[in-house]
Amino acid sequence: MSRNGSKKKIPNRRLLVLSVGLSLIIIFGFISYKTFSQNHEAKFSLKAAIVDQLFEHFPNPAFITTATNLLTNAGFNVSYFSSENVTVPFYRELVEDAYGIIIFRAHSALRNETTIVDLFTSEKYRQGAYPEYADMLSKAEYLVPMGQETGQFYFAIAPKFIESFGNFPKSVIVAMGCWSLKYPGMAQAFTNRGAKAYVGWTETVLPNDTDHETTKFLEMFLGENKTLAGAIDMTNRHIYHDPSLNISVTSKMDFYPPSPSVGDLKISDLVAEAKGSKTLTASNNFGRSFLIANVSFKSKGFLTD
Repeated sequence: MSRNGSKKKIPNRRLLVLSVGLSLIIIFGFISYKTFSQNHEAKFSLKAAIVDQLFEHFPNPAFITTATNLLTNAGFNVSYFSSENVTVPFYRELVEDAYGIIIFRAHSALRNETTIVDLFTSEKYRQGAYPEYADMLSKAEYLVPMGQETGQFYFAIAPKFIESFGNFPKSVIVAMGCWSLKYPGMAQAFTNRGAKAYVGWTETVLPNDTDHETTKFLEMFLGENKTLAGAIDMTNRHIYHDPSLNISVTSKMDFYPPSPSVGDLKISDLVAEAKGSKTLTASNNFGRSFLIANVSFKSKGFLTD
């Protein structure tokens, strides 16, 4: 015996129960998602790194000791990396490790006829190496003070490398090399990946000068709890001769982004935030595949930077 094919209607009460159930699932799902997201939001980290890429040619143990003590006294666990460690794979691991403060005592170079600043490694350049990073690296050369080429080529890290892998939750980045803040590209790469502030030099700078002024900045910012802008104001400007342009340039420390909120930043505020909640590392699960291409750019940096 066959039925007439009409569908049975679901009682209104049952529809109401289903609607309420679905609504509760959606609401609890949203609450769970928000709670999970908030609990896993990356916070400022009380880990600090000193990357001493200059150690091989310009060692300064006194600077490292002073910087380490200032960071430790401010509440940071400090990791020190000497020049032999500063390779391309090292940078890949470093920028994913969520340090609260990173001090790059490293050469940096202005790429030929561009506004791009690259950060040196201590790894000798090899044609065809690291094809997976494509245009994220450059071929960098040290120059002697009078502008003569040395023939010593190294890999350098481009801003795009930082933007692809970096994880800097409210971090403070201190770049001690030449031209590190002549143009904002490298600074923007760090801040786009979460850094709160970036400190660098507007022109070329000598190793002894950058060590001296960075020590003064760290003493004011970490030791005296001065604002970021106030600590930088305590440093000195330096005048150098640019052999490529045959002019004198004035180099000074500056910060990025150039906003009052960043200038008013105090280390005590960041440390208090870190101690007030768990410091969690946000994972970076994108940007893992790249076009294969040869490294085609070249940067030049003075041996004196």
